[in-house]
Amino acid sequence: MRSWMPDTLYDAKPWVLIGIGAVLVLGMSGWSLAAGYWTWWRGLSVFAGAAIGIVGGATLQMRQDYRAASKWRRETPP
Repeated sequence: MRSWMPDTLYDAKPWVLIGIGAVLVLGMSGWSLAAGYWTWWRGLSVFAGAAIGIVGGATLQMRQDYRAASKWRRETPP
């Protein structure tokens, strides 16, 4: 069966989510520190960035655990 997504894109997807989350958290935190106050949009953006980063990290960890436990991966040489 043919893969619907190229392997490089599939492997990069969790890292992209982690990067977007980090940029949102650091960017909004820095902006709020520079401005001297928080708005609810910035607070929501920090929360969304943290959630996106957590989803990316969890996806990456689940993929690594699945590949390590996969019978097909263990039987075939790398």
